[in-house]
Amino acid sequence: MSYTELYKLISNPWSSVKEIQKIAKCGRDTAIRIRNDIESDINKSGKKLPTSKTIYVPTKIVAEKLNLDMGYIFEMAMNEQKLNRAKSYATVPE
Repeated sequence: MSYTELYKLISNPWSSVKEIQKIAKCGRDTAIRIRNDIESDINKSGKKLPTSKTIYVPTKIVAEKLNLDMGYIFEMAMNEQKLNRAKSYATVPE
């Protein structure tokens, strides 16, 4: 996964198991464990999560739990976009 794709995922306010799988590059069982840990921590703090068929947790907490450096990911995503733009300008159609 590119930094741009990762940045788009962590830019969303809420994450489901599918997004956690992509962010953490893990299987479904591990993603469910991460989600359940976060959900448990939120409930212990006296707060509630929105109820829905699919359980969502705050992406910010997912990133913190995985020790992701948001600033670095943003910086690298911007560099990727600049590089892609430079590559598109470098290719000259015949």
